[in-house]
Amino acid sequence: MTANLDELTLDTIHHMDIKDGLKMLPDNSIDLIIADPPYGINYRSGSRKRKFTAIQNDNIIMADWLANAYRVLKDGGAFYCYTRWDVYTQWFQRLSQQFKIKNCIVWQKNGGGMGDLRGAYSPAHEFLIFAVKGRHILKGKRISDVWVVPRDPAVTYIHPTQKPVKLAEMIIEKSSQPGDVVLVPFCGSGGDCVAAKRMGRRFIAFDVEKQYVEAASERVLRAA
Repeated sequence: MTANLDELTLDTIHHMDIKDGLKMLPDNSIDLIIADPPYGINYRSGSRKRKFTAIQNDNIIMADWLANAYRVLKDGGAFYCYTRWDVYTQWFQRLSQQFKIKNCIVWQKNGGGMGDLRGAYSPAHEFLIFAVKGRHILKGKRISDVWVVPRDPAVTYIHPTQKPVKLAEMIIEKSSQPGDVVLVPFCGSGGDCVAAKRMGRRFIAFDVEKQYVEAASERVLRAA
C-alpha cells in the first residue's frame, strides 16, 4: 500500500461528503472501517459547556453510502458502526444488506442528563454494530461485547457526538494490524484518526463540516 489511494492522500481528513470520497477509493483498498454516522435522531446537544450547531443529515437514516463502503473494504475486513437503541433496527437492516453482522457491542458510558429527566431512565449506553466482509479473525484474547469506557469530559468536546479515543483503540487493536488502512467516513472530533496514528495504522477520513475537519486535523497533528 502506497501513501496515496488513487487521488486521496492517506493520514488526512478530507473536507468532503463520504459518498463523493468513496467513489475515489479503489476496490478492496481498506482494512477497517469505523463509522459514526448521523444516527437519524435529530440530535441536539444539551451541553452547557459548549453550544454546537445541528448535525447535518441527522433527520434521516443516511445509508446510501454503505454499498460503496462494502466495495472498498477488503475481504476479511471489519466494519464498526455506532448507533442508538431507538434506530438500531433500521441501521441493522441496512447494514445487513451488505455485510454480515456478528455482534451488537454495548458501549457503557457514564450516565447523562438527556431526555425526560423525571419520566425516563438516564441513558448510559450506546450501540456499536460489528459487521464483517467475509471471514474476519479478531486479534488477541476474546473479550465480551460490553465495553466500559467513560465519556470524554464535556469541556473537552470539539464535536457534539464525540467518542473517546479509547473506544477506537479497542477496535483497532482487535480488528487490524500495524500498517493497515482505517477508513473513518465521518471524522467528527477526529478521535478515530488519533487512535490510528498512535497505534501505527494509516487512515483516511472525511467530513462535510469544515469546522470539524479543521478542529479534528489540529487534534491529530497534536497527537503523540
